[in-house]
Amino acid sequence: MNPPRFDVSLRVTLGLLLCQMLCLVSSIGCSTHAKRVSLSRSLFYEGQLQACRDRLEKLHKSHRQDRDVTNLDLAVVDLLDGRTEQAESRLKAVRDRFDRLEQESLSEKTLSMWTDDTARSYAGEDYEKILIRVYLALANLMRDGVDAESYTLQIQDKHEAVMQKLWGEAPVDTNSKKFTGLPIGFYLRGMLREQTHLDYDDALRSYSQVAELLPTCQAIQGDIQRVTQGVHSEPGNGVLYVFAMVGRGPYKIESVEQPTSDALLIADRIISAVGPYKLPPTIAPIKVPKVTVPDSDIEGVRVTIHNQAVGSTVSIADIDRLALETSQAARNELIARAVARRVIKKATVAAVKQQTSSNGLTSLGLDAAGVAWEALESADTRCWGLLPRSIQVLRIELPAGSHWLSMAPEYLGQIGRTDARRQVSIADGRNTYVIGWFPDTFTPPRILTSLY
Repeated sequence: MNPPRFDVSLRVTLGLLLCQMLCLVSSIGCSTHAKRVSLSRSLFYEGQLQACRDRLEKLHKSHRQDRDVTNLDLAVVDLLDGRTEQAESRLKAVRDRFDRLEQESLSEKTLSMWTDDTARSYAGEDYEKILIRVYLALANLMRDGVDAESYTLQIQDKHEAVMQKLWGEAPVDTNSKKFTGLPIGFYLRGMLREQTHLDYDDALRSYSQVAELLPTCQAIQGDIQRVTQGVHSEPGNGVLYVFAMVGRGPYKIESVEQPTSDALLIADRIISAVGPYKLPPTIAPIKVPKVTVPDSDIEGVRVTIHNQAVGSTVSIADIDRLALETSQAARNELIARAVARRVIKKATVAAVKQQTSSNGLTSLGLDAAGVAWEALESADTRCWGLLPRSIQVLRIELPAGSHWLSMAPEYLGQIGRTDARRQVSIADGRNTYVIGWFPDTFTPPRILTSLY
């Protein structure tokens, strides 16, 4: 690989820049986000929400580049702790910031070529952008529900944009192994339109979209039949919607990958646009973030009313699949940027050596510095780390009044023990909402009931 030619006046600048980059990468590369939040995640899944909150708030103050993702994790803690207004506020702030960051900063893009992707402001993964709006709707439903319908429209808009980005104009094939979308936004809108007792046509359209995405789900067929008949609930009855946050969701780890041919083609375009660099014939493995999903020992949640089983939750948001599909779609771009950084760093070291006419010892030192520059690079493992594996739902029509609700995890055909029991109030002709958190069969669950 021939190093690019630089003007002699850049000698000192290049040397100083290399030193500065080494110092900066050293400070960035010492610890990944995944390592910094590992204790917070452990506390969260042990059910120690206050200790988790304290740890996340400390991280929020000390690491500026982590603030958006720590805000998202704190929003989950807030929601499960009943602080729905605070959760909604955090989510709106991150939603708006991610929207602004979709217009990429040229200065940050340039800096990341000299360091790594942690130098960029984190703009969120596609699946996170959808789920921010899902959590906004759920948090609002648990508070007063005034803005919930608006949030469902935002979910649908972002969902459509992400699906368009993933699959383009190709028609959705529900028999394909490719992930076809996230039905929860359509489901929530249908649920809210049905509650008006007037807009059954709107509800039918929304439920029909859910059925297209979940063709084997029997529960949604029951929803379609009910709104076709134009009955939200029988006189004197109301409806209880139980939303279950099931399993431990996706998060990022650092992975070492061999660049693919597609990634190398993208990298070649990047480095051609940046300067007079050439892509070498071979590239050593590089560090990139990888989405991983923990194994789950829980399949769903069994719901009982007054000690009588009324049904089990079904998934309307397979977050694990969405995260894996959207991250895989963006993977070549991630790898390409890492390859481009490596080429630029090697070329910069070569240029410094050439322009400074370095002797053997100095040349060896520069080579060592170049190796360290590359080795200290870290994968950007920032992510929303406290999501569930799936969001599930069960609709129950009940007589108006107070009822005792219990929830228990289901796994391997068995029903686990639980003390998750709450009293819920059902209003005539209205919806009531419950959120249950069931990360596994060992962590004590939490149940949150709506305030109206």
